[in-house]
Amino acid sequence: MYLYGSRNTTPQTLLGDALARAYGLSVLPPLARTPLGKPYLPDYPHLHFNWSHSGQLTLCVLSDRPVGVDIEVMRPRGASLPRYALTPEEYARYQALGGDWPAFYTLWTRKEAWCKYTGEGLGRRWGEAPPQEGLYFRTYAGETWRAAVCGEEEPPETICWMEAP
Repeated sequence: MYLYGSRNTTPQTLLGDALARAYGLSVLPPLARTPLGKPYLPDYPHLHFNWSHSGQLTLCVLSDRPVGVDIEVMRPRGASLPRYALTPEEYARYQALGGDWPAFYTLWTRKEAWCKYTGEGLGRRWGEAPPQEGLYFRTYAGETWRAAVCGEEEPPETICWMEAP
């Protein structure tokens, strides 16, 4: 699995750069979307990818198996959002992590990465928490952002930034 990040880059540009680095593809292949919207490479069905962007940051993950990724620039929101957006199990974990915005975004990116991994999206998985077993998760943190990867293999320990975050 490969995880690349960039600042001020479109997801498509980062995907092209990541595919060149990881697999030696010199041109971004055509993209398609599943009926539920998950992007894929029809000419390379054995390569799985996912991308996410928030603010100026973009992440792209590549794998030989299905994968999902999310990144969020942290910003304060309405005080009721954590209770509304998280399941009771996740909310308890949020409180155990300190009940602050970094804790919320840590859990939220994990949930969204899982939803993107499934290909079903957040709308179909809103009231569910990611499974505790059977998949690999890793969270990443910067001073102003949080990110997570979900997949069927161990995610990398660090993000390979194409430029300084």
